[in-house]
Amino acid sequence: MLALLLSGLAAVAMVGGLAYVGMNKKVDLIRRQQAAEHFYTYLSAYLAHYGSWQAANAVEPFDRFARRTQEAERLNAASQQNGAAPASLDAPRPADGEPGPPPNERPGPPDERLGRPDDGGPGQPPRRDGGPRFGPEFDGPGGRPRPMPMRGEDGGPPPPPPGEGPGDAGSRPPPGQGGGDRPPPGRRHPGGEPPFHFIVADQDYKVLLGAGVYRPGEPLPEAARKDARAVMVDGKVAAYISPEGVFTPSKEELQYLAAMREALLAGVTGAAVLALVLGVLLSKRLSRTLSSLTDAVRAMHGGSLLQRVPVHGKDEVAALANAFNAMSEQLARSHEELSASHQTILAQADQLRELSVRDALTKLYNRRHFDEQASTLFNQAVRHQRPLSLVIGDIDFFKRINDQYSHATGDAVLRQVGEILRGHMRLTDLVARYGGEEFVIALPETALPQAAALCDKLRHLIEGFPWHEVQPGLKVTMSMGVYGDLAAGTAEAMLQKADALLYRAKESGRNQVCFA
Repeated sequence: MLALLLSGLAAVAMVGGLAYVGMNKKVDLIRRQQAAEHFYTYLSAYLAHYGSWQAANAVEPFDRFARRTQEAERLNAASQQNGAAPASLDAPRPADGEPGPPPNERPGPPDERLGRPDDGGPGQPPRRDGGPRFGPEFDGPGGRPRPMPMRGEDGGPPPPPPGEGPGDAGSRPPPGQGGGDRPPPGRRHPGGEPPFHFIVADQDYKVLLGAGVYRPGEPLPEAARKDARAVMVDGKVAAYISPEGVFTPSKEELQYLAAMREALLAGVTGAAVLALVLGVLLSKRLSRTLSSLTDAVRAMHGGSLLQRVPVHGKDEVAALANAFNAMSEQLARSHEELSASHQTILAQADQLRELSVRDALTKLYNRRHFDEQASTLFNQAVRHQRPLSLVIGDIDFFKRINDQYSHATGDAVLRQVGEILRGHMRLTDLVARYGGEEFVIALPETALPQAAALCDKLRHLIEGFPWHEVQPGLKVTMSMGVYGDLAAGTAEAMLQKADALLYRAKESGRNQVCFA
């Protein structure tokens, strides 16, 4: 959840930062293009007006020409609105070899002359504080005022004079070539640092304006010539322009950037709040579903395989919940089938075990099981010095019954005898069919006299059973031998002793119990 929120906020911050950086770069590019076009326009007019750079500098420096042109354009625009005659930009050219007149004494319309410090000059707009447009602090050597940059049509300062910047040795002509209006050393340019510097070279790529990078007269390097733009005068290349510098925004541009920054900040803040709200809602939904999944997994671990997780929507989490529900149903169904199969196997195993230890006819234990259990009972009796008696009985004249009444009657007799024996035994006693018509009984915790009395009771029960209901005229008796001395050594030995007593009972007339 926290990672999701942090990722959303980081994405919002990154998008906002990239938008702001991209906006600054775009403003920088537009500003550079505008400044380059502005400089190219005025430099072309400058060279076209005077013919060449050397002739132009002999009359007035380029920055003064640019300011005068800007002012004349502004006055022309105002004159066209008022219906007055437009101002002229023509200035007298000096004769060959003659220096031109001082800039403030050249003939021309009043709007071309530079104002004096005391009156602001014709055509100059008043300052905002009500004082003159130009101040004495901008006077150049010889008392000639240095004008401040005019304001643009939007009320802000116009682009700084093209090609001019502090410390730019190539932005003014040398002394004697109209450079007397250079500001005193150490002073800043009246309009502040210009956003861009422009390098001007002649048709032979000799530097005319160095923009503080190159000295006038030195060759322009090949790297700078690639971006140079040719200035054409009368179809011939009069100069080359190459831009330098970085973006220095004006006051209006700073205000614009500040407004954009505030707008971006508001947008980023809103996006961050929205990201937080959506993140919280989404995380709650995810947490609810994941919590349900966790509880369901724990319940499955506890043994409850059939679990249902609520599904919301159709996203990846919903797909996970659907897959979990399907898996839970399949596991529960498989577990039920496996449990049923296991129960079936257990029942079959019990059945097989019973079949392996039971006699199929009488449902009594068989001889193999009796031998195993009798040996265990003997060992326990010897270990704990407890009495144990073993009995073996045989149905009298059973072969005659089969021959006289059929084998089916004989089977019925065997089943009924087994029922009588089983019905009068304790849970701890062990009775089994030993083979044919023989039956054996193990009586733990029973001494010989009690065992003999029980066998005599069983003999009477067998003799007194209504056998005529099974077959008319049928009579059944049983002879038994009982032995209860552990000194015989083994259960098998005791059983052999009991068998010997059985034969004695048969020899004595049958339907008897002999014991020793």
